[in-house]
Amino acid sequence: MVVGVHDGLALRGLVLLIGTVGILDLRMLGFAKQIPIDPLHRLVPWAMAGFGLNLVTGVMAFTGMDQYYTYDWAFWLKMLAIMLLGVNVAAFYLTGAFDSVEGLGPGDDAPPLAKFIAATSLFLWFTVITLGRYIQSFADTISVHK
Repeated sequence: MVVGVHDGLALRGLVLLIGTVGILDLRMLGFAKQIPIDPLHRLVPWAMAGFGLNLVTGVMAFTGMDQYYTYDWAFWLKMLAIMLLGVNVAAFYLTGAFDSVEGLGPGDDAPPLAKFIAATSLFLWFTVITLGRYIQSFADTISVHK
């Protein structure tokens, strides 16, 4: 039962996070141009809540199977991708990319820097999800080092 609760919370966190960040990134890349950026950006606190849920459930999963995660290269690549996502968010807010897209209205195009940051974000989130699924799928085949 605990595993089911963990999976459900992780999925809800992932939906909040990727749903919010994904639509914002896709809008900056030029999809759904009829939607202004500002209302999408107001959903970012939901993405942060989703990240918090995933952080909590990830720590729970790690403490439950630390020997599997510690020696799995996919886990460490996933952690690297998450750290790069932190750099990506910092770049979005600290380089002026956010300021350049904040006032975009319907039909407006994001500048190239914002598009690059959005594309990088989507790629890194796809990487995180893929590596996370890989770890869970093959957890029984990883040799445990004691």
